[in-house]
Amino acid sequence: MKWFLYLFVGAMMTSFGASASIFSYITASDGTPSNATYWFTIERWDDYPDDVLNQCTYNPCYVTINHKHTIAGTPGQGLSGVGVNVTGLKTMKEVRAKFLAKNPLPLSKTTIHNGVALNQNQECVGLFFQPTDGSSFTEVGRMLPGSLCGIAPPPVGACKIENTSLVIDFGPVDEASLPNATKDVTVSVTCNLAMDVLLIASGMNNGRVKLRSDDSLNARLLLGSSDIPGESGIKLSIPKNGTNSVQLKARLDVNGRVAPGPFSGSASLILTMP
Repeated sequence: MKWFLYLFVGAMMTSFGASASIFSYITASDGTPSNATYWFTIERWDDYPDDVLNQCTYNPCYVTINHKHTIAGTPGQGLSGVGVNVTGLKTMKEVRAKFLAKNPLPLSKTTIHNGVALNQNQECVGLFFQPTDGSSFTEVGRMLPGSLCGIAPPPVGACKIENTSLVIDFGPVDEASLPNATKDVTVSVTCNLAMDVLLIASGMNNGRVKLRSDDSLNARLLLGSSDIPGESGIKLSIPKNGTNSVQLKARLDVNGRVAPGPFSGSASLILTMP
């Protein structure tokens, strides 16, 4: 059987720790670092255990889509019509469910930034807790814990993944050879400023890439010679106007019998700040 793994390339920035559950990225930018337009996608928001309490401290409290407007990470002008009032909800599971009922993911829109240029910190778009619905400008708020928040690629941002598209092609594979079969490709990152970045590779199936709707075949994504899990990421040091590269590997996981035929799946490559 023959299958392809298509990798979508985005650029992103970390926020609030390494155990991310909310993935967003900016796919394109226009303008300058102080007056920019961003095209972005909120890709996924993973579910929570039942006992994770609502982490918002504002009263009232809304979940909004906004951007990192200041060096401190506070928001600016949010998107109208997407904010959800989560005041009084007890758990993050309830918060997530109410937001997704109004705003199914993935969700792609545009937003603007007019303000201070964020160079080493970089601009990003993601989900915020705020005391208002985000439709008017306010710098009061904070990004949701567990977020990966998308930074802008050039011309506004500093770094990009050089590979505009990547295909991992296993070619014909018989069923006996499927478990733990691997293929890899080279990923190159370039920056116009000297930067340390973290490259993350993530699929939509709890980090894995689903290759069959019945879940009989998935792919794990691994980075570097040490096979670092894709969602853990690998740190790359990029010189000004320079490039660094790393190997990205896909390893097949089999669950029961896999019917013959073609398979394909997609994943995201994400640039973050370590």
